[in-house]
Amino acid sequence: MDRETALRELNAGSPDLQRLAARVLGRWADDEVLDALIGALQSPHRGIRDAATDTLLEIGDARTVRRLLPLLKSNIPAVRNSARSLLQRLSKAAPELLIDLAHDADVRMRIFAANIMAESGDHELSSPLLELLDDPDENVRDAAVVGLGRLGAPEAVGRLEEIAAGGESWTRFSAIDALGEIPAPEALRALLRIVANASPELQEPALEALGRHRSPESVLPLLQLLHTTPSLGSAVATVFAALPAAAVAARVPGADRPVLAQVVSERLRHNGLAPGVAAAMLDLLGELAVRVEAAVFLRPLASAQRPVQQAAIRCVARLRLSETMPLLRQLQSQGDPALADDLKEALSRFGEPGKERS
Repeated sequence: MDRETALRELNAGSPDLQRLAARVLGRWADDEVLDALIGALQSPHRGIRDAATDTLLEIGDARTVRRLLPLLKSNIPAVRNSARSLLQRLSKAAPELLIDLAHDADVRMRIFAANIMAESGDHELSSPLLELLDDPDENVRDAAVVGLGRLGAPEAVGRLEEIAAGGESWTRFSAIDALGEIPAPEALRALLRIVANASPELQEPALEALGRHRSPESVLPLLQLLHTTPSLGSAVATVFAALPAAAVAARVPGADRPVLAQVVSERLRHNGLAPGVAAAMLDLLGELAVRVEAAVFLRPLASAQRPVQQAAIRCVARLRLSETMPLLRQLQSQGDPALADDLKEALSRFGEPGKERS
């Protein structure tokens, strides 16, 4: 198929020929071809749009970006979405055009610009996103906040902390969430300050964001929070579950171990824990080596989730909870190979079968 035939088929051929033509036209990539491919993005047939998208990505220059921008104003959602997706992947071809879009008089275009920059993965676009934090429209500012988090921009931490402390309602939550996405020590420290000083409505979201950092540096501040705000115990326990259990235990002073063990035990008594979180809490109890009520382990030992059962078996063995031996023997009698080694090791800690330790 030559250039002229491909252009003709793309404009008036059957859907199958239009898809083929959209792919063939990548051989030429002149302005007329680009215009035809941009037109194909507005086809009602998804296959044609997809073929045109693939070819435009291969061409991938500033001319393509310039032609895509007007499609963001289309009344057809599929066309807008195609243009947005392409612009995200072509951001490096003409970043200056996206920056210009961020200053468009239309609020919707500024939001599109922030979203495209955020999804591009291009850290160099953090600077224009920072500028958008001063946009007069709250929705644009919120999109910029979210974008800075997705780009993991440590240079934004100071501004994000300011917004979390005194911004508009939903933007404050977005700023806290963004700080949880930025893998930098300054973001961790900002979240610790927010947890310590924020209003109650912000403390739990800040704790959730803090947990995503998985940093042992948060152990001592979180222990202090348990003393000053016991009502946050459940949320704090979830954060601890996100940290390496051995690293947490190594940092918890002896006097605080019973406090933390009790908080974790209380959280385990309630429903709603994901299997991975429940297993992590059980591992943490084992590392803390503080005896708690055997009733805490009844549900985990009977769990249908093998990782939870295995963690519970290891924990009761480490804590020498002989009260759980009947249940351990019952599990052993079921002959589940996934539990066999852990059960054998656990029962051996209590001595020979039938000789329970008190």
